[in-house]
Amino acid sequence: MASSARTSNAAAVPKPVRSWLTVVTAYHLCDAAMTQQLAPLGIKLPEHEVLSHVLRDPGISQQALAARCFTAKSHISGLVASLEERGWLLRERDPADGRARRLSLTAAGRTMAERSVAVQAFIVKTMAEAVSAEELLLVEQAMARVNERLRALLAEG
Repeated sequence: MASSARTSNAAAVPKPVRSWLTVVTAYHLCDAAMTQQLAPLGIKLPEHEVLSHVLRDPGISQQALAARCFTAKSHISGLVASLEERGWLLRERDPADGRARRLSLTAAGRTMAERSVAVQAFIVKTMAEAVSAEELLLVEQAMARVNERLRALLAEG
């Protein structure tokens, strides 16, 4: 009886909602896997996010970093300060704009960023192994279209 109840409940949920919930579930599982795998390094996911962006784009401004991160913009300043205190990040005045701060990694920060990016690469590889190259391309293309639609919706205000 419980099995038939689950089947009828699943049928009651519209297919687009079921599909989207699958995407959301995968996102949350990825987040949990990253959190679990980063813990032994002594780093949290938002810290990894900041370090990985600065690794890829040395000299990035704090403002540009905030625009790229999935972490709330209000938390970026605190994260940057914390990473600076840990000796992983440097904030320097932008010579072209004294109000702006440019971010770079210390040697220890670079090492930590490389280690955390390796964790991310492992997680991505693990996820990608579950699907074929063709399916992965279809997911990428579909999510690109979804992103376009959501950006347009946000632009409409």
